Amino acid sequence: MSISISGLASGLDVDGIITQLLQLEQAPINNLQQKIVEAESKNAAYGDLTGRLNALRTAARDFNAEKLFGSKSVSSSDTSLVTVTATDKAENGSYSVKALQKATANRLGAQGVADAQSTAIAGAAGTFSFQIGDGDEIEVDVNETTTLRQLADAINEASSGVRAEIVNDGTATDPYRLVLSGTEGGTANEVKVVQNDTDLNFATKSFEEATADEGNNANYLGNVTSSGAYTGTGNANFVVEIIQDGTAAGGAGAARYRYSSDGGLTFDDNGGAGYEVSDAGPLALADGVEINFTDAGTLTTGDTFRIDATDPVLQEAKDALIEVNGITITGTSNTFSDIFEGITFNIADVDANKTVNLSVSDKIGDVEGALGTFIGAYNSVVGYINSQFDYDPESGLSAPALNGDSAVRTIQRRLKSAVLGRAPGLSGSTISALSELGVTSNSENGQLSLNTGPLNEALRDDPDSVRRLLTGVGEVLDGDFSVRSRNTKTQPGEYAVEIVSSRTRAQAAAGQSAQVIAADETLSFDFQEGTRTFDVVLQAGDSAATQVSRLNQAFEDNTVGMEAFLDSSGHINIRTRLYGEEQQFTVISDQAAGPGTSGFGNVEVEANGTDLVGRIGGVLAETIDGSILRGAKGYGSEGMLLEIPDDSPVGRLGKVRVSDGLGETLPDLLATLTDDVIGSRTDGIRTQVTRLEDQIVAQNDRVSRVEERLRRQFVGLEVQLAQLQSLGDYVSQQMAALSNISGGN
Repeated sequence: MSISISGLASGLDVDGIITQLLQLEQAPINNLQQKIVEAESKNAAYGDLTGRLNALRTAARDFNAEKLFGSKSVSSSDTSLVTVTATDKAENGSYSVKALQKATANRLGAQGVADAQSTAIAGAAGTFSFQIGDGDEIEVDVNETTTLRQLADAINEASSGVRAEIVNDGTATDPYRLVLSGTEGGTANEVKVVQNDTDLNFATKSFEEATADEGNNANYLGNVTSSGAYTGTGNANFVVEIIQDGTAAGGAGAARYRYSSDGGLTFDDNGGAGYEVSDAGPLALADGVEINFTDAGTLTTGDTFRIDATDPVLQEAKDALIEVNGITITGTSNTFSDIFEGITFNIADVDANKTVNLSVSDKIGDVEGALGTFIGAYNSVVGYINSQFDYDPESGLSAPALNGDSAVRTIQRRLKSAVLGRAPGLSGSTISALSELGVTSNSENGQLSLNTGPLNEALRDDPDSVRRLLTGVGEVLDGDFSVRSRNTKTQPGEYAVEIVSSRTRAQAAAGQSAQVIAADETLSFDFQEGTRTFDVVLQAGDSAATQVSRLNQAFEDNTVGMEAFLDSSGHINIRTRLYGEEQQFTVISDQAAGPGTSGFGNVEVEANGTDLVGRIGGVLAETIDGSILRGAKGYGSEGMLLEIPDDSPVGRLGKVRVSDGLGETLPDLLATLTDDVIGSRTDGIRTQVTRLEDQIVAQNDRVSRVEERLRRQFVGLEVQLAQLQSLGDYVSQQMAALSNISGGN
């Protein structure tokens, strides 16, 4: 606590003197505070520069945006017939396509019942079972109380492959029909009713009894019935309408009628004369359906009678057929996605006589816009650095915070080299520098500008070269494989790809072509080293095709992933469906190979699959997910993923090139400049400011101690002066007293 001194004894302005002395002591503190201001100003300038570098980093990253180079452009000369979509894996090309047939899902419909909620559709307990294609049989229990609605609900609950719906066809009697629809198209998804213990007819065509409309004239008292055998396709609604009054007896005075087989949309009236009504026998309508009248009373013009005919096959299951470049391809749906990698064809409609031209090409985004944004961000950095270095000492103004800063010089030099230099991994045969795209640098201030002419020319003539320069690319130079991806550790360059061992299935071929089996022959199989063992009996008289069929059925029955087929030489081949060294089986016959046998013989044949083994750039790669080679750690190919087709030939497969465009290299460089170069400086500044603040605290403590000491010293001085003054006053008083005594004498 400071002590106030008035200077009563000395008459001095002690507080003023101490203040002046303390101001001298405060000078080092002022210097430290100024250094903090300068440090914080430099830190703010670094922050400004970092923000501009981050904006440039974002602009460089946008070169890798999928919208710029990663998508495909597709076209169809007739989208009403065929459309096409493509992913980035699709190869550019043109395709001639004909849509021959659309895939349809199977639909079956039974005859109608009176009420969906109450009419029983089974006479006793039993089963209604069905299957989809060659799939498992699905059973639903029924009994004498089961209604159409209950059966439909039970079917829908039991299977997702068939949808059961109740349709009201609008007829006067028995309008509610059960329709079974496959949820997927194609002949392989045909809906089959296996067992039907209901009264519903899904097997044969049928028709209902003839009915008379309620509005008919009451003068006709006879009966109307239906007969014949319906031979038409689909459902038909027959309408018989009286067009001339008369009896049903035929001859003179007989009524005449016209009929329709499409519910009354069109009629056959025999050229206007109509047809004679006679009770002498059935009257033929169309498609094998007949109507019968008994002669009782009079038929009146307008009287109408109806017969509903039913075909249980409402829609056949059909495969989609598409012709691509002259080759006919079959599919279960109208979407074909496995003809060419990355390309999907979709049949919208069919016209076997019309060729649709489809094309797939690279879709180039707004490269000019992205490059313009990048140039703007680069110029912002360069302009800011120029402003920091543009200082005239004779101007009398303070120097910019980063003037002459070595870290900023480093950033300026490395940034210029990265942006204006040639991209690593690119040779002179392709565009390798921004200058080849029309980007030029001002020799005085380093600012960039873009001449769009060379850029547009490059995008038109060689867009891949533009992509290589601006993005990080891994591309196949030759060979049948694909580049899945690469990472930041993958170094630019060209790498040979070699297959040491391809990924194969276990496969065994008979030693001779298959003959018609002379005597029963048994083939014994051991699948996956005892996982499943079974025998297949080939019967006498079996042809080669029948032997293959028996084998495939046995493989399915024993749930083993194997298949048999005949090769071009007529030898039976057996192989696993899956690939890899885990796939293994043996086969042996109970008969020696020779005429009248399958050709496998009584010597055990062992078949083993193999795993993929390969090299990238001469270095053994890691195999992942069975068909992917990953570049080895510590080598230039590290992190590269190559997708290798199964059964690839052993030996040299091809070559891949990796290039690092600006979108790949510059963001990493900018991260280094901001995090390491500027980061180390700002960390140092923060440390410096902390140290200066500590020094200020220490200086303030020292000044406080000096003030206390000065005040104590001045207090002591005042006390001594006061004592001296008191002593002087005493002496003066004594002298005055002596003088008075002397004068009195």
